[in-house]
Amino acid sequence: MRPAAPARHPSAAASSSSSTNSQQEPRPENPLLLLPSSRAGKLSLGCPVLDRLLSGGLPPASVTEIAGESASGKTQLCLQLALLAPLSPLSASCLFLHSDLPFPLRRLRGLAPKSRPDLLDHVLVAAAHSPSDLISLLSRAQRLLAHPGRLPPVRLILVDSIASLFRADFDASPADLKRRSALFFRISAKLKELAHRHRCVVVVTNQVVDVVEGEAGNTVAWSSGRRVSPALGIAWANCVNTRLFLTRDADGRGCARRRMNVAFAPHLPERACEFVIRRDGVFGVEPSGRCT
Repeated sequence: MRPAAPARHPSAAASSSSSTNSQQEPRPENPLLLLPSSRAGKLSLGCPVLDRLLSGGLPPASVTEIAGESASGKTQLCLQLALLAPLSPLSASCLFLHSDLPFPLRRLRGLAPKSRPDLLDHVLVAAAHSPSDLISLLSRAQRLLAHPGRLPPVRLILVDSIASLFRADFDASPADLKRRSALFFRISAKLKELAHRHRCVVVVTNQVVDVVEGEAGNTVAWSSGRRVSPALGIAWANCVNTRLFLTRDADGRGCARRRMNVAFAPHLPERACEFVIRRDGVFGVEPSGRCT
């Protein structure tokens, strides 16, 4: 006969049961972190402070907008990303589609390390003069991404800037607003298709407009003493996954204080940090640049 098991104190049994349950309880986790795109390598901004703000960098298979007024650092960030793509875990080339002419080649060369002039060979440049131009270029990019040739595959697409393409040919009539929104959705659909099919990081820059009293719904921030909002309205805001808003204000000494704000993102909380633009790039500021 098998001997009876020794009696256990009720409190000990309860403690053991509680311990077992706590070990078996699943830890709460952001569902977005379970997606393949979140596990893939992100594209670093080349600065630990800015990467910390973005939880590691810019995610692939996603469209990120960088909005800000003129001279806020949008194009500088794009040039920096273009040179970082071959050095990142993506090990990729970059397709830089620009609508503001001319292309800032001198600035790109100035940012490239003297020891790595070959990085410039990984930046493919094309000009878009209208929304239809951009759609055509993105359709041709489909073949380039599928068959890269001798260069590393293109895994970074930069569009600088989307608002410039809609400066002319559109007015405030209902018909034109409807046509403009339809173009937003076509461009957005193509960017997201390329991002998901080829695991690309897609970055689009946007300009800002002054906020008229009574307007609501879109992102609003103070920059250079003005209430501003990203251009193209809510229709375009719904076309991007993540919005980074660059703002600028003067401190008491007359020096510009720049901030990168996470306006919205599916994987990040709203927070911000200060940054500076130097000759060698865009960098976060550690002491006063802690995420808030």
